[in-house]
Amino acid sequence: MHIPKTAGTAITAALAATSSPRAVVAAFDHCLFGGFRAFETMSRPLQETIFAAAEQVPPDRDFIAGHFALSTLQAVSRNAQIMTVLREPCSRLLSHWQFWRQHTDDMLAGLGDWAPYVRLSRKPLVGFLGEERIACQTDNLATRMLLWPHPLIPVDGFIDPANDPAILQAASARLDELDFVDFVENPDFIANLQAWLGRELTVSRAMETSFMPLEFRAPLHDAFSAEAYALLVERSRLDLRLWTLIASHHLSAPSAGALRERSLLANVARYAALNVSPAAPASIA
Repeated sequence: MHIPKTAGTAITAALAATSSPRAVVAAFDHCLFGGFRAFETMSRPLQETIFAAAEQVPPDRDFIAGHFALSTLQAVSRNAQIMTVLREPCSRLLSHWQFWRQHTDDMLAGLGDWAPYVRLSRKPLVGFLGEERIACQTDNLATRMLLWPHPLIPVDGFIDPANDPAILQAASARLDELDFVDFVENPDFIANLQAWLGRELTVSRAMETSFMPLEFRAPLHDAFSAEAYALLVERSRLDLRLWTLIASHHLSAPSAGALRERSLLANVARYAALNVSPAAPASIA
């Protein structure tokens, strides 16, 4: 279950390389698209990777990875071993914003009517996080993927904090159904994954946001208004509880908290560097 911006592309490649599957599915279901249904406007190759229901996933595949909800994966195969990886959720959400933001119009050409949703990332952080149209991508995404579909989680809207206790209880129970769960920041993550698999892995970096087009660069410190920070916390609140639950299972509580702070600072510094504009040429007297 590949939660976006959790090193899933690199992990999927490493798993496929070491397991030599007979047939692979790398795709999406509808959980990340909210109420959007204009898939026919997308390029044909992209349409072929998006499944409306578990029944559409080819049944003869022995390796399935992608942006699927847990319910889809469980419906595809009752006997599968299912894993996921969490990431410190504020870092994940900032990464999601920056990753979408780097896409030029040419890069979005194949997305059809979904492209305007991705272009919302060109807004300042407070505007991006305030867009209900993309709540399916920004609002406690790990929780949504664990529970989709769920009556207390709006398709095109933000989760009501009044429902947090019930949703968190349900999401925690769903985590317990997985065969392997870890978190990206864990220093022992790869060792734990290798021990679970019973084989070695070579994990390379992939799909990282490494360049920001000049027209989309903006000083990151300008993005962190009090309102933007409050929204970042709100959109991550449930996922943070889940991340802390898993992190505390592997590490002591103080260590997990310190690791979260270091990770968030490192990510903010990296994204700040991506948004530095070239110095203006010096004037000539």
